[in-house]
Amino acid sequence: MDAQVKAKPELETINQGQIPNLLVHGELEAVLELIVKDKSSEVTSHRTMKSMSFVRQFLELLFVEFNKLPPKAALLMKDIGGSPRYIREGCRNFDCAGGVGDLGRGVMVGTGATAPTIDDYRLEATIGHGSGAGQLQYGGVTFGLPASDPTTSQFTITRDFANASGGDITVNEIGLYVVGWDGGARYFMVIRDVIAGGIVVPNGQTLTVNYREQAVV
Repeated sequence: MDAQVKAKPELETINQGQIPNLLVHGELEAVLELIVKDKSSEVTSHRTMKSMSFVRQFLELLFVEFNKLPPKAALLMKDIGGSPRYIREGCRNFDCAGGVGDLGRGVMVGTGATAPTIDDYRLEATIGHGSGAGQLQYGGVTFGLPASDPTTSQFTITRDFANASGGDITVNEIGLYVVGWDGGARYFMVIRDVIAGGIVVPNGQTLTVNYREQAVV
């Protein structure tokens, strides 16, 4: 069960076989789980797939942190608005703990169906926050504590999207937005996945998206 992130989470060790994964040995990837529930919390749709699409900003921001780049050696990166930003090391890099309605951090959803490329820097067509036509209500991002078994280690990033728009909404693309620091918080996409056929969120139901970041040995 996912839990609110804690200041100093403990590494949870669980029995072999309890962490399902779709990866091969040596991979660092994400598993994407999509769950749609009705008002009675009954599951109406459930899909699990391998995330295929870390984009270049993921490695660029990782490079910034591995090198602890100072302001004079900052790395030029493209933010979700398409603007170039000189990003340096900072304690908020990779922050994706977006609150309710936050469209800059956390798991994001959209209607675009164009195949991902390594240079993607934002979702093709982001679904807005709200209860109007074509909108979903973005919940706050929560985190599952790190867990491991003899071959796999993971943690989970979760966000709910409630549909009160009055009509069905089809989600075709899902991404993860994080902070990059240039003296202020800038926002970057590090994952973008396109869902074959999309996933329908009927009016009155809620989509839960779990990104399970995993490493397999």
